[in-house]
Amino acid sequence: MEKKILLIDDNPAFREMVTIALKEKMPDLQIVEARDGHLAEKKLREARFDLILLDYKLPFGMDGLRFLEKTEGLRLDTPLIMITGEGNEEVAAKAFRLGVTDYLVKKNNLLTTLQLKVEEIFNAEECEIVESPRKYASLSNAASSVEFINSYREEMPMGVVPGGSVAETPESPMSEAVMIEFDNADEFNKFSSYVKRIDGVRIQDVRILENRFVFMLSLLPSRFEKMGKVFVTG
Repeated sequence: MEKKILLIDDNPAFREMVTIALKEKMPDLQIVEARDGHLAEKKLREARFDLILLDYKLPFGMDGLRFLEKTEGLRLDTPLIMITGEGNEEVAAKAFRLGVTDYLVKKNNLLTTLQLKVEEIFNAEECEIVESPRKYASLSNAASSVEFINSYREEMPMGVVPGGSVAETPESPMSEAVMIEFDNADEFNKFSSYVKRIDGVRIQDVRILENRFVFMLSLLPSRFEKMGKVFVTG
């Protein structure tokens, strides 16, 4: 599958070097460039990306951290690598709190490191496909979609793993994949904000296909949270 990257950096020479390096390893990559955070935010509103590469120092009053703050509802679970000219522990800590996947310093081996990191992220995504039944719903209203998820989770069985205990992560066999589709961008954006606040629900993927907005979610049963992280039978 062709992957799409948003590359945000105000230096055109650096953008060109990164593009050449990544396409050398992954020729089918589609790389969209943005010279500042404001333009990048606009591109995020227009399309879905598989990865974001973000420079820390950007012009026009929006550095990398400000960009992370402003685009939280747009980025969802999109992997993001922040790149900076100088290592700064305070900036790195704040960036990770705002959801970055990795933090790289511009050194001599940056392009090689970036190639490996990007391949690692994409390979990990391919391995995260949940082999479980999929429930499908096409809903135009964000609130009704949240209600649907909560009701469906109430009906899900607990799912006991060998040894009599419930596994602790959403990737366990008891989780189920649910696909929610919207035909309205505003409701899609509302839902993306709502769903992140629901415990036991993980966004696996988001796809925008023409006028269809699709969420793939991994759900744990509600009773899992009510009973705690470990439940032993009999």
